[in-house]
Amino acid sequence: MQRTLSISDGVAARRFLATCATPAAIVAVLLSSLAAVAAESPATAPAGFVEKIVPFFDDAPKDAALFEFRNNLLKAVQAKDLSTLLAALDPAILNGYDGEEGIESFKKKWNLNENPDASPVWKELGEALRLGGKLNKGDNETYFIAPYSYYALPDEFDETEYGLVVGDGVNVRANPDENAAAIAKVGRIVVRLHHEEKPKEATIGNESFPWRKVGLPDGRVGYIWGKYVRSPIDYRAGFSNQSGKWKMNYFLAGD
Repeated sequence: MQRTLSISDGVAARRFLATCATPAAIVAVLLSSLAAVAAESPATAPAGFVEKIVPFFDDAPKDAALFEFRNNLLKAVQAKDLSTLLAALDPAILNGYDGEEGIESFKKKWNLNENPDASPVWKELGEALRLGGKLNKGDNETYFIAPYSYYALPDEFDETEYGLVVGDGVNVRANPDENAAAIAKVGRIVVRLHHEEKPKEATIGNESFPWRKVGLPDGRVGYIWGKYVRSPIDYRAGFSNQSGKWKMNYFLAGD
């Protein structure tokens, strides 16, 4: 709201201020007036964006061998079965963008040599595998990438700034706390990811994930527990069919 002052307003203001005994009283009057103006002026909401619904999809059932391989691997990950996990890896699995590859490099990266049960690979890979994926069949190669969120973000959104809600009826909290008020309940939509805050880890049930600050299409900002929101450049796993056997070729994050 834009406010204007008339000549009579100015005269009245000068007369009123002249009655104030001290500079402190004048300051108090001015602060009170500014507060009144602020109360009358609506806050400017953060810029929103067009809402996009992105359905879940899973192409694994389209290939019987892949479907069986993926399900067996997911069971092994849930059981922290190291031997089955290692057997599922391509001997030349890519472990970083600097060219590091091989099973020994994979074990070192994920701390699987000394205390494998405490490795973060079980959680990260388990989340990727449970969230579907896309199957691609070419003339010379058939491959699968999980989770589906790696492929699903619409082209008009920057993959470093936006992510996907990967659940239905997900609460958006006013603060990073499961007891905070829910400002919205959302489904599988695109959200803006805010990276300026260090995520706060929270354990709900027996699972721990960081709270992620997100912007909704209508401009409101809140927090979603990390299990239910993903960036396209979070960890994803790539698999290929090599001579009739499926193997994991990489498990990487970033762009």
